[in-house]
Amino acid sequence: MAKVALTIIIINIFFALLLIPWVTDKDVAGLPQKTVDRFISLFYFGITSFTTTGYGDIHASSNRMKLLITTYMVLVFSMTVSFLFDF
Repeated sequence: MAKVALTIIIINIFFALLLIPWVTDKDVAGLPQKTVDRFISLFYFGITSFTTTGYGDIHASSNRMKLLITTYMVLVFSMTVSFLFDF
């Protein structure tokens, strides 16, 4: 189980790092401007999206971001199920 949790955290770190230069204010509502704050917010956004918590303070507001986050959730969910059933 620790392997699954670590994998999800690592995937979310890469997700946040890849999105920092790509995401605009039109894509994600509630995103800060500073790079460090943006990384933390995107990491938080990835975790809350994956866990379907969805507080609503940060949310996808453009169609391309909605498509990206939907694809991300399906991929991470599939990987998690795959890890769980491999044990």
